[in-house]
Amino acid sequence: MDGILYLAPLTASAPVLPDAFPVFQAALRRGPRQLLAVQRADGGSAGLHGLFRTVAREYPDTVARVIELSDTAPAAVADALIAELLAPDTEPVVLRTAAGRHGLALTETPLGALATNGAGPAGDGVAEAAAIGLDRDSVVLLVGGARGITAKFAAALAAASRCRIELLGRTAAPAGPEDPATAGARTPAELRAALARTSGGLTPAEINRTAELLLAQREITATLDELAALGSQARYHSVDFREPDAALQAVKEIHAEHGRLDGVVYAAGVIEDRLIAEKTTESFQRVYGTKIHGAGTLLSALEELPNGPAFAVLFGSISAVLGNRGQVDYAAANDALQSLGTDWAARTGHRALTVHWGPWAPTGGHHGMVTPELGREYARRGISLIDPEEGTAALLRELAWGDESAGAVVYTASGW
Repeated sequence: MDGILYLAPLTASAPVLPDAFPVFQAALRRGPRQLLAVQRADGGSAGLHGLFRTVAREYPDTVARVIELSDTAPAAVADALIAELLAPDTEPVVLRTAAGRHGLALTETPLGALATNGAGPAGDGVAEAAAIGLDRDSVVLLVGGARGITAKFAAALAAASRCRIELLGRTAAPAGPEDPATAGARTPAELRAALARTSGGLTPAEINRTAELLLAQREITATLDELAALGSQARYHSVDFREPDAALQAVKEIHAEHGRLDGVVYAAGVIEDRLIAEKTTESFQRVYGTKIHGAGTLLSALEELPNGPAFAVLFGSISAVLGNRGQVDYAAANDALQSLGTDWAARTGHRALTVHWGPWAPTGGHHGMVTPELGREYARRGISLIDPEEGTAALLRELAWGDESAGAVVYTASGW
C-alpha cells in the first residue's frame, strides 16, 4: 500500500474520533508509505493532531500527516493533497492557508518581569493568588479526585489564598474512620495480608480491589486534612463525570450553596498505554471518553450557571503536542481537550487554559504522573521530571501573569 488518504473530517458534522481509530489502525497494518488526513482549518476534527504525532513516532517508515486547509473547495483539496504527497519533509501537522504552508513548533516564551518577581520574597504564591482574584471567600472546583497532582495544586491554592476548595472524583468517599483491623497496615502488602485475615472469604481479586480503594481513601483523607491545616475549607464529593446528570447536579449544587464559583480545574483521566498495533478499540474509547466526555460535561454545566468562573484550567499532556509511543489515545484525547477549552472560551468569554504538562516527579505522598518503569524509561531518554512544587507554582504564575489570549501552554522540565 503506497498511500492512504483520509478525507472524512472535511464533511463530518462531528469529530471523527474516537470512532475512526479502527480505520487508522487498519490502514497502518497495511504498511503504507504515506498516511494523510485532511481537515478544515476551523477545527473540523478534534484530536487528530495528537493522534498523528503519535503515529509518526510509532511508524517512522510511514509519512503520517494531518493537513489543515482554509480552502476546502474540491480543487483546492486535490491540489493540496498532490503537494503533500510530493512534500519531502515528515511534518506530522501541516497548516495550508493563503499565507503559505506551515508546520508547528514549540517556542519558549518567558512570562516577563511580573512573573519573575511576583511571588514575593517567600515565593509562596500569595501575590499570584491576589492577581488571579482568589481570596478566602473564593470557591475553586477541582475535578479529578483528591489525589496526585490535583491534590498538589489544591494544596498550593490553599496555601496561597485560603480559598474554599471543592474536590470531585470517582473514588468512593470514606464513610468514616477506617476499621482498626486494617488501619495499622501501612504498605499495600501489609494491607492485603490484613484483609485476607479479616475479610471472611474475599477472593484475591476482591482483596486487591479493596486494598486499592482503602489506599485511595487514605489519600483523600490526608488531602482534606492538609487543606484544612493550610486554612481552607475543603470537601470531597464522589462524582463520576462520565455520568452527565450526576455531574451537572453536583456542579449546580456547589454553585447554589456558595452563590459563586471562581475557578475550575479539570484533571480527570485514565491511562492504558499500548502501542497502536496492540490497542483495542474499547481501550481507545475508554481513555478518550474519560477525558473528553468528562470535560465536555463540566464545561456544559458551567454554561448553565448564572455567573460562570473567571477561569477554567484543563490538565492536558505534552504527548498531545509532541506525540508519545504507546499513548495514541491519551495524546488524541488531550489534543481534543484543548479544542474543547478553546470553543468554550469563545462561547462564554471566560478564560480557558489547557496546560500540556510534561511528566511530574513523585515527592512525599504525591506519586507523580509516571510509574517507576516509565520513570526509568524517561531517565534513559534524558527526560527530566517536573518538580511538583515548581509545577504548581508555575501554574499559579501562568494564571496570574500569563497572556490570557493563550489558550494552551506547555510546561516541561526538559526536552522530549
